Amino acid sequence: MAALIRRSLEDAGLDRPGTAYCDPQLDRLAEYYAGLERPGAYWVMVERLVDDDGCGSGDAGGGIGCGSGADGCDASGHGTNDRNVYGLSTDGIVVGGVGIAAWPGSKDTCELQKLYVAADRRGLGLGRRLLEKALAFAGEHYRRCYLETHSSLKAACGLYRAMGFEFLDGPLIGGEHSAMDMWAVKEVACRQRNSADN
Repeated sequence: MAALIRRSLEDAGLDRPGTAYCDPQLDRLAEYYAGLERPGAYWVMVERLVDDDGCGSGDAGGGIGCGSGADGCDASGHGTNDRNVYGLSTDGIVVGGVGIAAWPGSKDTCELQKLYVAADRRGLGLGRRLLEKALAFAGEHYRRCYLETHSSLKAACGLYRAMGFEFLDGPLIGGEHSAMDMWAVKEVACRQRNSADN
């Protein structure tokens, strides 16, 4: 996953300090998310080739650093006789990932972290599926989800808008990615849960 993130940032010209490219935990994401004190997780999406009978090797397991189960997988062809299945798993070729972690100094806000999809797998809806998984988890533990991104990442910004994020005039206090120039937030917890917590 670290290689995919670095490659994506290099392609976007964002391989510099103030971005995820220089995050110290990038090469140990599983360990980092497993060690969080507050609710958080990182999910890795993999691609598995599926035989003509619909069977692939390995079972779809939970996301890295959490005990969540895999989503149902959708098959997607790529102009060949093989079919590919995308899902949250530990078996296959890594094609994307996303994380959630608590925002520093806030009890009710989490951060969407490191949502990346391999360049040759974009446009298949994988980023949306990862984002939906992350937001479902966020809604179970937090009231709102915050993210930091860059204006040059047009597809990502479009996805965030489509998924209901509202862009802000500036960043929340406590962020580590000073090179980012766009910030957004989305309410993720249902009102019934919030009123029960008050």
